[in-house]
Amino acid sequence: MKVQRVSTENDVFQVLVSLRDNRQKRAKRGVIFVEGVAPINALADADPDTHAVAYARNARLSDWAVDTIERLSPETGYELAPDLMQRLSQRSEPSELIVLAARPGRELTEIEPGRRLAVAIVDRPANPGNLGSLIRSADALGVTAVVTTGHGVDIYDPRVIRASLGACFSTPVIHEPSVHRLVAWFDEVRTGDPPARVVGTDSAGATAIGDAALSPPLVMVFGNEATGLSVNLREVVDETVAIPLSGRVDSLNLACAASILFYEVGLPAPVDRHR
Repeated sequence: MKVQRVSTENDVFQVLVSLRDNRQKRAKRGVIFVEGVAPINALADADPDTHAVAYARNARLSDWAVDTIERLSPETGYELAPDLMQRLSQRSEPSELIVLAARPGRELTEIEPGRRLAVAIVDRPANPGNLGSLIRSADALGVTAVVTTGHGVDIYDPRVIRASLGACFSTPVIHEPSVHRLVAWFDEVRTGDPPARVVGTDSAGATAIGDAALSPPLVMVFGNEATGLSVNLREVVDETVAIPLSGRVDSLNLACAASILFYEVGLPAPVDRHR
């Protein structure tokens, strides 16, 4: 690992900040910005191509940090002045490590059809925390993949990664910008063996989720937090389902609603990773 010291807000530091904050810069360089113990552990388990790690100069690194750097085998180590490391971190307690790794390149066509298919489609997600929490629930409850479409938050926004606790590295997360290609994929899985259902979610859905007999193979389509499903997607789902509510509120947080639906579907039990 080539070590480079950064003591001032020089060009190197400005690049690191831009990779944290600017999705276009991340996309252009093909990198992701990862911090936090759980996300970095999940990233390391995925055996990524690691470009760099950053840490505070003269800090005594923990055994975890030393072992993680060895596992990741980064090309470059940035030793930042402590105040710069604090400013680069987005956490209230600055991270011990920040990792820059290659952005996973996944495509819709990689999702394998079949009896266990259970895919969550998120239309124009607006809130990084909501999307990250949804991915975390998807990973915990056996969802095959999470796919976003339309103009929304970057699936590898650092805030999405943190909210997912790194689940975005174990459950495939894909962005399909073209609704037309997504609709064509719906048609493909509908004609599979067995055929999949494509179900939209809406607070005014025609069927309560408990009456919809939902089971894999299934595609679950979730709308934008503020405006719901786009017209294009609403017109192509097989049916819309709703979660019955008894309180004053007429809708749920996106991640909460998705978690309820994932559980209701009764997806295959995930492996107990703590044994």
